[in-house]
Amino acid sequence: MVVVPVLAGAGPALALHKDDGEVPGPSLGTGLTILYFVVIPLGVFLIISGLCVLPSALRRPRYRPGKPWTFDPLWFRGPQEPQTALQSARAGETARGGASAEW
Repeated sequence: MVVVPVLAGAGPALALHKDDGEVPGPSLGTGLTILYFVVIPLGVFLIISGLCVLPSALRRPRYRPGKPWTFDPLWFRGPQEPQTALQSARAGETARGGASAEW
């Protein structure tokens, strides 16, 4: 039972006519050679380069130092009523150690 699949798999190795590479096959031609070795690798390179540049090209303009701030203000993780929170806030101590050496 096991011998049949092994012999069937070894069939190409047991072939009588072995190709040792002495007889050259048909030539590709200039056009196909340029397509295979120049156009396709260049196309793959351009696609990968485009995919690398695409995220930064789609990004919206960012703030740059020295330019005016043109974006709306945003409140991150603050209270729901910022004006009320600011009015009820009390001043804290400013000297809390660090480089000033005021522990």
